[in-house]
Order: sequence, then C-alpha cells, then structure tokens
Amino acid sequence: MDPTDIHFEDGLAAVEAKLSELRATIAEADLSLDHDVRRLERAYERARDEVYEGLTAWQKVWLARHAQRPRGSDYVQALIEDRVEMRTDGVDGDDPALHGGIGWFEGRPVVYLSQQKGRNTKENILTNFGMMHPQGYRKARRLMQLAVKFDRPIISFVDTPAAHPGVNAETRGQATAIAENLHEMAGLPVPLIAVVVGEGGSGGALGVAMGNVALMLEYSVYCVAPPEACSGILWKDSGEHAPEAAEGLKLTASDLLQHDVIDEIIREPAGGAHRDPPETFRRVRRTIRRHLGVLAALGPEEIVAHRYERYRRIGVFEQGEAPAAAHSA
Repeated sequence: MDPTDIHFEDGLAAVEAKLSELRATIAEADLSLDHDVRRLERAYERARDEVYEGLTAWQKVWLARHAQRPRGSDYVQALIEDRVEMRTDGVDGDDPALHGGIGWFEGRPVVYLSQQKGRNTKENILTNFGMMHPQGYRKARRLMQLAVKFDRPIISFVDTPAAHPGVNAETRGQATAIAENLHEMAGLPVPLIAVVVGEGGSGGALGVAMGNVALMLEYSVYCVAPPEACSGILWKDSGEHAPEAAEGLKLTASDLLQHDVIDEIIREPAGGAHRDPPETFRRVRRTIRRHLGVLAALGPEEIVAHRYERYRRIGVFEQGEAPAAAHSA
C-alpha cells in the first residue's frame, strides 16, 4: 500500500459492500453457504487488520480528520448527563468552536469542555473548522474557575487543527488568552482529564488540555502544527511534503506515549471510531472512569503536584560525562 495513499478505506468499503451483497443473495436464494461466507469474512477481517496495523502517520492524520468521525459534542452527548451549556466569555461574546458547561458523569458532577468541528461546509463555517477564537479560550477559563468554585473535575474533549490564526483573533488577544488558560490549568486544584478525540493542534489544543491525565484515541493525532503547515515552513511548498512532515512530527498516539507526552491510548474499534461510535464511547467512558477514580482520591494540593510532576517528566533526557577540557598547546 502506498504510504501516502489517503484513500485506503475505499478498497475495504468495496469488499464490505460485496460481502453484504453476497449475504443478501444467499439469503434470497435460501442457500446453505453460511460457513463459506464466514470464512470469507474472517479473511477480510485479517486483511483489514493488517491494513490498519501498517498505517503511516500521514494516513492516521486523515483518519483523525475523517468526516464521519465522532465530534466532541458526540462524546459529550453520550457521556455527560443532565447537561447545562454555558455560553459567552462575558466580554466578547460566544465561540461556537467550544462547547462547555456542567453536567454529570456516572453520578459525579463535572465540568466539560468540547472543541467542536462541523460535519459539512455549513457547520464548519459556523464552528470555524474547530479553530477557537480568544473568546472561546476565555469561555473555557470561566468554566475552569467554575469547576474550582464548586469542586468539580473537568473533562476536556480535544479536536482542533489549531487556534484561529487570523488577524482578528490576534488583535483581540489570542496569545494572551491561551497563555492565561495555561496559567489557570497549571494551578487548578481539581482534576482535569483531556481526551484527544481527533486532531490536537498546537496551542489551540493545549489551551484546554493541560491536564493531570492526557488520553488519545488510537487514530487521533497531537502535534505542534498541522503537517501541511510544517511542510510549508520547512520545504517552502504548498503541502507536498506533508507525509514526510507527519512522520517527522511524531504526532501519532504510539509516538507520544513512547515520549510520555500522553498517559494512555484508547483503542478504537476495527477500522476506526467512525465505524462503531457506540463502542468507542464505551471505551472512552471506561478509561475516564478509571482515571477519575484515581484522581478523586487526591486532595487539592496533591492534584496540583500531580499535574506539575507529569509535565516535568516530559522531555527528560540522560546526559553523559562532559568531555575532558582541551589542553592548550
């Protein structure tokens, strides 16, 4: 398979359609061929698993962006009960790229944050393709402060290519809004669990994801910049070297787990989260429940210390002995 091929799912979908057609034909003809069809289906499943085990970083980027992949609001709807959404930052209005509010997770009161992409052009224009403006980060900060006031853990669902890079966002204090969020999260005395469910791009993601626990779905990505942008910066092109940039960025869940940037990978159903959203929601639920149970046993000071130690571990390296000083002639 071509490592730059982003249409690898097309062949699999064609085989699935043929198998479904075969099943229907056999049922209509009342033939006893179930055993043979099951053998074909098992052979297909083995081939499918081999395809997904060999995906490149670039192909995983496209899976993370899949149009049918569950969005942040889908996770909120599936996992958070009795939700009350909070809007506006109290200064400059609302940002549809971030949904947030209060609710209940398995009987526990929580605050939720959810970056939001659209499924079609109209929705993407409304949500700015998931790229938050300053008012979105300020709204998130208000919700963090609300969580502290009422001693509620925070669950954050991350899915954005980046913070909005436009002039309007910069003139309204984009960098300051993200920096203030990072400062706020560094000292939060309540647990924060961040789950990257699609793309986690740069400070746009980190501005709502500096948690005690960082989780990633198997085919999500998390990086300093989209591969296309990295290609433009390094190769001065229009994204032609994006596949190479994706490999160099080490943006996959397995890469980031190896470097302690994240704490755990949540395995997706065969073929990705979009193939079986209910099962994906169940797996995310179980993982959040487990980590939240551990963090709930910690006091406020321990929560802050836990988060501090987590980020201190990132980028640790070993240094050998310093070379002997050169002797002058």
